[in-house]
Amino acid sequence: DDDDFIQPGTLYRDVMTSADQDHLVENIVWHLSQEVERFVQERAVNDYWTKVDPDLGARVAQGIGLGSPQPGHG
Repeated sequence: DDDDFIQPGTLYRDVMTSADQDHLVENIVWHLSQEVERFVQERAVNDYWTKVDPDLGARVAQGIGLGSPQPGHG
């Protein structure tokens, strides 16, 4: 099944280096920390970043102080 998350997930897992992944996480965390309401942060993590890649979602959630991502919530 093709969906909107296959290509970005492949990019994150198979193309980006560990350093690239770290920079991406830092960038996302920084942007989500700029006076973004909590429910928007939760939706971004649960409905987008975790669907791109579970590790990416978990790292972003940790970076903004959320608990574990919960796919499907939001």
